[in-house]
Amino acid sequence: MTRTVFASVIALVAASAAHAQDTFKFAMIDPFSGPAAVVTERIEKVLRYSVDEVNAKGGLNGQQIEVLTFDNKMSPQETAIQAQKAIDQGARILQTSVSSSNTFALVDFVNKYNRRNPDHQVIVFDGASHDPAITGAKCSYFSFSWVLDADTKTAGLATYLKDRTDITKVYLLNAEGSSGQTTRQSVIDKVGASRPDIEWVGDDTHPLQKITDFTPYIAKIKASGAQAVITSDWGADLALVLKAAGEAGLDAEWYTYFSTGPGAPTAMAQSGLNGKVYSVFDGDAGIQNADLQAHEVAFREKTGISAGAFPGDSSAMRALALAAEKAGSNEVDALIASLEGIEFQTIYGAPAHSRPENHQMVTQMAVSRFIDVPEGALDEEGTGWGWENVALIPAEAITLPTECKMKRP
Repeated sequence: MTRTVFASVIALVAASAAHAQDTFKFAMIDPFSGPAAVVTERIEKVLRYSVDEVNAKGGLNGQQIEVLTFDNKMSPQETAIQAQKAIDQGARILQTSVSSSNTFALVDFVNKYNRRNPDHQVIVFDGASHDPAITGAKCSYFSFSWVLDADTKTAGLATYLKDRTDITKVYLLNAEGSSGQTTRQSVIDKVGASRPDIEWVGDDTHPLQKITDFTPYIAKIKASGAQAVITSDWGADLALVLKAAGEAGLDAEWYTYFSTGPGAPTAMAQSGLNGKVYSVFDGDAGIQNADLQAHEVAFREKTGISAGAFPGDSSAMRALALAAEKAGSNEVDALIASLEGIEFQTIYGAPAHSRPENHQMVTQMAVSRFIDVPEGALDEEGTGWGWENVALIPAEAITLPTECKMKRP
């Protein structure tokens, strides 16, 4: 190699290294292909909007956030592969949101990576997963969750159903996998304790994101005499099951954890399920709060969708910006120390904080029902239908003991 070529290579490497430090790289590792891609698309819009808000105010200690995207193809194994690629490209925070199994895989990978690379550690953000083990039995010092988990939301559902004594026959419908089955058991335990008079008239488990016609399931629910169905289904599964329920004329209420997500509002409106579907979630556009309404209007004007469907990234970016300011540094150790216990406000106008002992976000939750809203009100997916809040469950009513036994460096 000539001196000229060698010098050019060294200059290129130096320039690349300098460029890598120009931005704070944040990696989104989710299914950008396959049936779940529509969910990823929505989450990415929330993330980029939230990042733009932080960058417009100067970024993290003067450093702009850059979003990198990686397709994990809905596979835990691929999640680990893409995580290494993200780190190789300079990412300091890695996030996955679609499927708790992928989140577990990412946390496990990062735990091992950080042990091997103590001088180049990274952080995991959980943007929308649902399994309580993420901040419970499998909690990690390097991982933070920015959504309410299945146990928390089920505790809120149990609080709401305690006074709904008109509902005595309930059907359970959940998908295979950790999130669906964890939620199923949480419902049996918590709603069962709150309402011991409830009769579980059915309990079905179906393949995840593989059913194209839920008519046979709806027929079983109808035959059972259920007055309500509780389901943790999401994405295409939820849209299809609600469509089938409307077509079959099923006269039952639905209590759902992910009906604010893509496709479900359209399915509910087209099926005429007026006031029949309830959302048990961190929040929604039906909450009467001036800050939320202003945020929703601005977000919808820019993206064409609702901000409330995936609030995890909004909370994550608000918390991260405050933590970086508090730490006065963008280094991983300093950020983790500042993120523990960080207090902020969610897009729903509610106070929130990251619980230091397990890195789980603590805040209020909402129970709302989907209705044909008046003209001019915030609707969903251009349907003319939207959310009507029926209950806000305070954080103290849903904050549960944690199984986390965090190993700290």
